[in-house]
Amino acid sequence: MAHFIQFVQQYSATLVDPYGRRYVARVYGACRPDDLWDGWFVFFPLDGGRAVATDRETTQGSLAAVRYWASGISTLYLYGALERARAMLPEAQLARRQAQAKEEEARARAEAADYEAAAHAARKAALDADRRRRETEAMLLAEREATARAAARLHDQAARSARYDASEAHRRMREFMRKHSSERRYTSQPSARPVAADAPRRRRSAHAKATPRTHTKPRGDKK
Repeated sequence: MAHFIQFVQQYSATLVDPYGRRYVARVYGACRPDDLWDGWFVFFPLDGGRAVATDRETTQGSLAAVRYWASGISTLYLYGALERARAMLPEAQLARRQAQAKEEEARARAEAADYEAAAHAARKAALDADRRRRETEAMLLAEREATARAAARLHDQAARSARYDASEAHRRMREFMRKHSSERRYTSQPSARPVAADAPRRRRSAHAKATPRTHTKPRGDKK
C-alpha cells in the first residue's frame, strides 16, 4: 500500500496569534513504514501568507485512531500547537539564536570594558560570537529553504491524493450510471411473440377444416 498524507479534520475555531494574524487549524496524518500513523497540525493563515506546521503531535495505530485523537483537541491545545508551529519557523529560530549570539557578544564586550587587562581576550571572544552568529544565520537560511521544499512536497502529495479520490469517485459514478442504463433498457424491451412463425401453420389448419373430404372408388370397382 502506498504511504501518502491524509487530511483528517479541520477545526471551526479561528486562532489569532500575538501579532493579530488569524489562522485555521487542520490535522493531517501519514502512515509510517512500520504501519503506525503520525498526526500533526497545519495552520493556514486566513489573511494570506505561509502556512505553519508542527512536528509530529501523536502516533497512533491506525488512521481511525488519529481521527479519534483529533476529535478531542480543545481550542487551548490548538493555541499551544500554534505557538509550537511558529517556534519551528526558520525566522523564529534565527531570532532566538541571534539574540543568544548578541547576548554572548554583549557579555564579551562588557568583560573587555571591565577588565582592561583582559581586553584582548574579550575582543577575541566578541569576534568569535559574531562569527558564530553569521554561521547560524547561514545555517538557518539553509534550513528555511529545506522547510519550504518539504512543505511544497506535502501539498503536492495532498493534491495528488485529492485528485486520485476525485477520479475514483467519477469512475464509480460512471459505472453506476452505465449499469443503471443497461437495466432500464432490458426491463423496458417487450417480449417477442412467435406470431409470424405460426401464421402458415394456422392457415393450413383453417384450410383443412373448411375443405370437405371426398371418397373416390378405386378403378375397376363397378359395384
